[in-house]
Formats: sequence, C-alpha cells, structure tokens
Amino acid sequence: MFIKLIKRSSIVFLALNFVACSLFTPAATPSAADIEKEEQAVYSFFVYDPGGVAIILENTSTNISEDDPQETIDYIKSGLKSISNEAIDSYLARNSQSSQLASDMNLGMDYVLLTRDELAEISSGPNWGELLTEKYPNSYGYTIFSRVGFNNLLDQAVIYVGNVAGPLMGAGYYYLMEKKNGEWIIREQVMVWIS
Repeated sequence: MFIKLIKRSSIVFLALNFVACSLFTPAATPSAADIEKEEQAVYSFFVYDPGGVAIILENTSTNISEDDPQETIDYIKSGLKSISNEAIDSYLARNSQSSQLASDMNLGMDYVLLTRDELAEISSGPNWGELLTEKYPNSYGYTIFSRVGFNNLLDQAVIYVGNVAGPLMGAGYYYLMEKKNGEWIIREQVMVWIS
C-alpha cells in the first residue's frame, strides 16, 4: 500500500511539474534570420511600384521622440489599439538608433537605396521632385522605413512608413501588420504627419 501511494504521489508530482514548467516557460525567441526574412516581407508590402524602381531612403527612421519617448509609445498605442506589448517593445528596441538598410534585401522588385547625401543634394532646390524623377525615371518619390517590431510568434508587426513624392507631397504612418495565411496585411494604421 505504501509503495502504491509513493508511485501515485510521484506521478502526480511529475504531472504538476510538467504543467508548471509549460506554463512558466517563456515563448521561444525568433532567430535573427527569421526576423530579417519577415522584416523584408513587411517592407515588400510597401514598395510595390508598377512603374519601375522603388526609391528607399538608405537609413531607417527611428521616429521616436528623443525628448519624450513615452509620448511616441502613447501615440502608437492610441492609434494601434490591437498592438501587443511584445511588438511595441521590439519596435522600440530595434529603433533605438537609425540603421542602414542592406542593399541585398529580397523585396520582390528592383529598388535603389537613396543616401542622405544624395537626398540633400536633390532636395536643395525648389523643384527637387522633378530632379528626383530625372535621376530615377519612373519613380514616384521615395519611401522611409523604420525597423520592424515583431511579437515572438512573428505574426504581428509594427512599422513606421513615410512616403514623399515631392515638396509638400507626402505622409507618414504607423502600421500594425498581421500575418494571415502567410501574407502580411494592414490591420490598423495611424497618421503621424502629412504635407
């Protein structure tokens, strides 16, 4: 009888231990390669340009207020109601400073990375939208990306995207993206600026 009680107690202990471990084990963190692949998939959603080559600013925008980062967080959360804490935390961590986009991204179409020096040279004149089109025919302005923040399952993403077609012709948004059936779609968006 005593041996049966010990066996039953051991089985119950092992079962409870298994349940406790599975409840308190943190979710697996995605690999850097998986994050990079999904980041490029999110970028490719925004660079479709049937006319030719997409022009993308080489350096990412952090678009986080240096004076009051909490103001940025509050604004993002106010407009993107369904955003997870994982995604916003990832966004903030990945955008703590500007970084340079890779020239070998797989975006599904041709693109050119526009350096800040090239942009400064082109935009120094009043008709810089025309100058940009002359330098890059069939382009419709340029796109500014932040780094993408993800949740641990890589099925929710937050990104800042700005599109500038010329002087006083552009807008910037935060987008909450969701991965459905293997494709990224916009779930929510909030405007940051428009001109």
